[in-house]
Amino acid sequence: MKALVGVCVLATAAHADTKPSSADPDTQDAAGEANLESNAPRAGMTFSASLGAGITMGVGRGEAFSFRIGHVATPSSVLTLEFTGGSLFHQEVAPMGKSDIFHNDYLGLMAGGLHYVSGSFWVRGAAGLASYTIDAGSATPRAAHFGVGGVAGLGLDFVRWHYLVLGLETFAQMGVVATRGLMLNTGLCLGLTYY
Repeated sequence: MKALVGVCVLATAAHADTKPSSADPDTQDAAGEANLESNAPRAGMTFSASLGAGITMGVGRGEAFSFRIGHVATPSSVLTLEFTGGSLFHQEVAPMGKSDIFHNDYLGLMAGGLHYVSGSFWVRGAAGLASYTIDAGSATPRAAHFGVGGVAGLGLDFVRWHYLVLGLETFAQMGVVATRGLMLNTGLCLGLTYY
């Protein structure tokens, strides 16, 4: 009996010497807001639209755009569904020396994610379907070429006003489309996001 009591005393003394591990900061934040209304800067559904200038390598330049619908997954991550691309202007010389300007459209419908590296700086990536439509004037029907593609980008939020955020973003969109091969489209845009 004395031996059993001695073992219990030694076990209790050894347990008393161990220090508890520190709590995970994310767990503490979540527990602290468990019964409160969240004050996180991002929550629920998100909508984003950006417009700017773009270049498609070997084709031309024109406007670039990105429209995203998302859902906040964590305080710093958003799952996205996006429609991104650009309309690219090019000049064709018609008979009798007349020159006309046409536009080709490079578009992508993709799913991906956006992650805030800091409070206002973010990176994003997505992959999905791509299409490239060629406009060569009214004499030639528009030809669409389909394939797969992806996009990678980064952005910086400048101003927040209630649920709206104004920011600057840039992206590179790459795709492989039928009969056209590898294509690269880039854009620099000013965007507005609703969180």
